[in-house]
Amino acid sequence: MINLSKLALSVATLPLRFFSQSPVIRCTVKSSLLLVFIFPLFLAGFRAGAQNPTIVGHMYNANTANYAWIKLGTLTMPQEGSTATIRFHGGTGYNAGITQMGQTELYIRTSNGSSMVNGFPFSAYATRTGYIAPVSLIKIIPNVAGAAPTSYDIYIYHGGYVGYSIYEVVTISGAYQRLEQITAAPTQGYDVPFNLTVQNDVNLSNALRTNYTTGNVTIGSPTKKSQLMVNGDIFTNRVKVSTDNWPDYVFSPEFELRPISDLARYITENKHLPDLPAAKEVETQGQDVGEINKILVKKMEEMSLYIIQLDNRMKELEGKLNQKK
Repeated sequence: MINLSKLALSVATLPLRFFSQSPVIRCTVKSSLLLVFIFPLFLAGFRAGAQNPTIVGHMYNANTANYAWIKLGTLTMPQEGSTATIRFHGGTGYNAGITQMGQTELYIRTSNGSSMVNGFPFSAYATRTGYIAPVSLIKIIPNVAGAAPTSYDIYIYHGGYVGYSIYEVVTISGAYQRLEQITAAPTQGYDVPFNLTVQNDVNLSNALRTNYTTGNVTIGSPTKKSQLMVNGDIFTNRVKVSTDNWPDYVFSPEFELRPISDLARYITENKHLPDLPAAKEVETQGQDVGEINKILVKKMEEMSLYIIQLDNRMKELEGKLNQKK
């Protein structure tokens, strides 16, 4: 690497009679000397003006026992697609428990100087990982309304005992001014949504798999294929299945109830009730819970009609017997 100081010294100590031999040489040498002395100053200024794209801060100054809004700082960034990322690393609590740790990443991108989306000339979203969500809400407030803001105040709603949780701001076209102070809840601004979108297949330890192409979700290792496949029991508090054509039509006067003699013959021949699938069909193809429930309700309503018929028949016979006494 050329040592500019030594080069300047060697040029400056050349014999003066060499410079006086030609006007062209004298001019060239003077220009060279000027360049030699100016270039280091230019290089030093360039290095001083170059920005480090990553700013690291901590939030200890905003430490408190409870969840609180923190004005993190101000991000200065022009329009035309300028981008910044803010990553939060830390947690809530000092017990060193893994359940107190979490990470959040915020992405911000400005507009083209005229486009407005949901009333703002920028967009943002955040993702979270870990065992807890220390950063549960994020708001961004531009310095002016309209399509031409130049800076954005960043607010976060953070859990208690933030400690020395750290964050880093990455931006090339912008700058960032730290603050990290507890503040009142902002009443306006851009509410940052929390999203996690994976644009490819996902496989979590062979336990949970999602297929990007088909959208199928697999839990465990089922042998059958469907939109959602689970190899094992499912425990839940409630299951709702939507269906249509609920069989209240059975009680309509137009409904023709199968004679009991035909029902008996069908059961003898098929070994199952009409409308219901056979045992082998259920074993190989499974059962549609919504459809099965609908058929069972229909059978129960038909059974109610049979009981009413039998009750009417018994009363009719009892009346005839009483007449003969």
